[in-house]
Amino acid sequence: MTTSTVGVETGALLETRSLCLSAGGRTLLAGLDWRVERGQRWCVIGRNGVGKSLLLRALAGLGVPGRSGTVSWQGRALEHWPVGAAAAVRSLMPQQAQDRFGLAVARVLALSDGGLPGDEPEAARLEDLLEALDIGHLVVRRVDQLSGGERQRVALAQCAVQRAALMLLDEPVSFQDPAHQQRVGRWLSQPSGVSGDGAARWTRGGGWVATAHDPSWIARVATHVLALDGEGGWQAGACAQVLTAVTLERTYGCAWREVEGAWIPA
Repeated sequence: MTTSTVGVETGALLETRSLCLSAGGRTLLAGLDWRVERGQRWCVIGRNGVGKSLLLRALAGLGVPGRSGTVSWQGRALEHWPVGAAAAVRSLMPQQAQDRFGLAVARVLALSDGGLPGDEPEAARLEDLLEALDIGHLVVRRVDQLSGGERQRVALAQCAVQRAALMLLDEPVSFQDPAHQQRVGRWLSQPSGVSGDGAARWTRGGGWVATAHDPSWIARVATHVLALDGEGGWQAGACAQVLTAVTLERTYGCAWREVEGAWIPA
């Protein structure tokens, strides 16, 4: 798979230089030079086991064996960010939340709140968010009593209330039914900075990177795609450049065709 490099400017939400990832003696990603700018919505695609989750962990600054190269947030290498400041820069949603305590959803969201003294009152903004993700009725429930899809939407809300400029989301709709996939997609696809929208008011003109599998869903919600082939190769660019039959076949190992705007395995 040929590589492409997104433009080189300072101050991007996220930037990688010569990032390499390996696991089990395999090179999963080689020489990733890539940027995520404010307002961009990136989906990372690839077969199971190509390192998508590993990449998100590396981008979040978590310990990843076999990593080399640099990752920077807002023009500053992650190693130079104080630990306490990292939460104000990026939030991470894993594929599955690990709940050690049976806290109420309302309490979990309160603990995740990244607001600063002097911020506007949270009640109206939180109500917008709960409505957007259809979790308002869950606030009195314990997180360890939720279904997989319900807990996933609560985890998305946790990322939002953290109010970091960059959200890193590992398969944010993998447990969602079709209606909620659409609902989460609408929330994620709202442009940054749009007044009156719950998503925009929480992300403050930021951006996100998510892993996902469905090209049709990705085409509706993302602005850009990073495709991994699992052998070190990658391709990055706008959705129209990357979501093609050739790239999808190379990425997933099966043929694809586009039918009335939807991508279907051939």
